Amino acid sequence: MQEPQAHYFVYILGGPERSSVKVGIAGDLQQQVQHINEEGASEAAALQEQPRLVYYEHYAEEEVARNREREIIESGHESTYRLIDSMNPNWLDLSDTLA
Repeated sequence: MQEPQAHYFVYILGGPERSSVKVGIAGDLQQQVQHINEEGASEAAALQEQPRLVYYEHYAEEEVARNREREIIESGHESTYRLIDSMNPNWLDLSDTLA
C-alpha cells in the first residue's frame, strides 16, 4: 500500500486594505486557516485588520516549500503584492477554495 502524498502549502495572509501581508508555510492549510480565524484577534492586531487567505501554492516536498517561502519573504513587499495581484487581483478570501 502506498503512503499518502505529503502536502505543504506556502500561503499569504492579507487584509482588505492591503496594508500588510504575512507569509507562512503549513502542512494542512485548511487547519491553519481555521486556527488563524480562531486566533483572529491577535493576528488582526498584527496586520491591523482581519487577515484572510489571499494566495497559496502547493508543494509535495517540505524543503521546496520552505525555499519558496523564503524566496517570497526575501523578495520584499512590493514583489509579494504583485504576486498576489497576478492571481487574486481583488484580494478575495481563498479559504473557501480549500477542500
